[in-house]
Amino acid sequence: MTPRLVLPLTALLLTLVLPTGCNRKKKPEPAALPAPPPSTATTPEQAVAEINRSLELWTFQRNQPPKDLNELVTAGYLQRLPAPPAGKKFAFDPVKMRVQLVAE
Repeated sequence: MTPRLVLPLTALLLTLVLPTGCNRKKKPEPAALPAPPPSTATTPEQAVAEINRSLELWTFQRNQPPKDLNELVTAGYLQRLPAPPAGKKFAFDPVKMRVQLVAE
C-alpha cells in the first residue's frame, strides 16, 4: 500500500468507526414509587397494618431493614408513627420485617 493511500484510508476508517461508539443510550432511571398517604389508622390493628405496609415499601425500594421505626418517618414512608394503645408498644422484628403490638 502506498503512503499516499494510508492517511486517507485511516481518516475514512476513523470517521466510520468513531461515531458508532458515541451513540450509546443511557438507561432511564426507574420511576420512584408514590409516597404513602398520611396516617389514617384509627384502631391499633390498622396502625400495625399501616406500619407493616410502610416496611414492605421500604424493603422493596432499599433492600434492607430500617434501623428503627422512626427512620420510616424521617424518610417519608410514614407521616408520623401512630400512638400505641396504653400499656402497649410497637415491636419491630428486623428478621421477619414485621411490627406487632406487645405489652410494655
